[in-house]
Amino acid sequence: MNSTALHEDNFLRVLWDVATRIIGIDWKQSTATMTDEDMKAELALFAGFVEKKKAPRILVDVTKFRHRMGPEVQEWRLKNISTRYNAAGVSRFAFIFPQDVPIPQTMNQSSPGEDFVTRAFAGRDEAVAWLTEAGA
Repeated sequence: MNSTALHEDNFLRVLWDVATRIIGIDWKQSTATMTDEDMKAELALFAGFVEKKKAPRILVDVTKFRHRMGPEVQEWRLKNISTRYNAAGVSRFAFIFPQDVPIPQTMNQSSPGEDFVTRAFAGRDEAVAWLTEAGA
């Protein structure tokens, strides 16, 4: 992948690869200090880039993500962010986990109301291969 940074701040970098049409987040270790409100603001910002690019593929690197989300954040995300991804035409969503961390089964399924397929991987190459495979 040959990604261009669209945005960078204290908590994340937003990356875009025009050839593969993959848009992504590289979360930073500084997420250890973020609040749930910061998390919501970052996700809303990212959703704007997804909409602008009409990106069909999302790649989120959580290998350095340290924030502990409150229980309401996932519900908020489904109502306020996933609906925007659906409208933008997202078809596949991949997470990259640290290699030494077991991937929870829940990370390999889409949530109710999401029109895209979600999977988690232990490496970037695997994730990109899945995101860009024929028919995706």
